[in-house]
Amino acid sequence: MKIRCIELKNWRGEPERRSSWLKIGGVYHVLGIQIEPNRTMIQLVGEEPTPALFQPELFEVVSSIMPSIWVITSPKSGWLTLAPEAWGRPGFWEEFYDREPKAVACFEEYRKMIIESDP
Repeated sequence: MKIRCIELKNWRGEPERRSSWLKIGGVYHVLGIQIEPNRTMIQLVGEEPTPALFQPELFEVVSSIMPSIWVITSPKSGWLTLAPEAWGRPGFWEEFYDREPKAVACFEEYRKMIIESDP
């Protein structure tokens, strides 16, 4: 699944003219979708090399091909996540952001598969 940035806003939802994370017109692969009560977020790697969560209203869908490696999990009551199953393991993201080699390698492996599923 690929999306194009059509608008920039900060984390409070206020319009921005520039962002180091996204650029207007930039096309990005969706790495995962997080659905929480009263909020949905899209995970991607934008202009910065670190994956981050963004509001879906900042984007339009360019390609709706869903990666076959996505699974639906429910990490908490009322939450749903669509992403590779390995990323849903408790502690995965903490290990990734701590730059633990196994977690980083796992992230890159599945990120590559997502990109290859919709080049």
